Amino acid sequence: MENKEKAGKKKGRAISNKLTADMISSLPTCIKGWLSEIGAIGHEQINLVSLKQSGVMKLKPEQKRWTVSEAEQISHTDPPAFRWIVKLKMGKGLVVTGKDSFLEGKAGMHIKLAGIIPISKTVDDEKTNESALQRYLMELAWYPSAVLSPFISWEEVDAHSATATMNFEGLKGSVTYFFNEQNELLKVEAWRYKDSGEDARPLLCVGTVKKQRKVGGLTVPVKMEISWMLEEGPFTWYRFDVHDIRFNSINGRFS
Repeated sequence: MENKEKAGKKKGRAISNKLTADMISSLPTCIKGWLSEIGAIGHEQINLVSLKQSGVMKLKPEQKRWTVSEAEQISHTDPPAFRWIVKLKMGKGLVVTGKDSFLEGKAGMHIKLAGIIPISKTVDDEKTNESALQRYLMELAWYPSAVLSPFISWEEVDAHSATATMNFEGLKGSVTYFFNEQNELLKVEAWRYKDSGEDARPLLCVGTVKKQRKVGGLTVPVKMEISWMLEEGPFTWYRFDVHDIRFNSINGRFS
């Protein structure tokens, strides 16, 4: 009987891993409304998410034709990190493989022709690191419980927008989230470095949500466009659909 009582008390002290309304009470109103709308309240908190992307890219604004792409990604929330692998079909059987990562506050960018011959490599550059941190922050809609990360602070802009600022491993970056009156996420914006050279300056990067769908109890973006706001006008370089989303489990080549 004593052992059962101890077990019962121990069970009673168990801490739920689900996101609660009390936990987000101090966040901006639009963020609370969004979390409620997408089903995050009462949903298990997300430690990692794996997903696949099918889309098209333009590597340069003057490029006429879109390049078909297939990608896989895994993102971790504690500590913040992601790894993204993409294959670009350049035509006539030519494939270029790219790997983009953010680990321990450092970015890694590797591009290989046919997955074998190195074309370029960028690692641990201050501007690239900051841009990678902001990419992680822009993708929060796939792991929304990370709004409570100790590395992220929130500031209300107005009734339908709020800015998240992340401080991590000596880096700092901000992203603004925009919603409609129904608390649906419309877009995310950040002033990021498109390049890493000495003369590189931050440019406005916009991620526009084109479609959302409920996956595993959460409504998340499944169709998006990513654009750079250049002096000569918007440069939409990536359009993609998201599929095979898995919360707290690893899928595909990351297994």
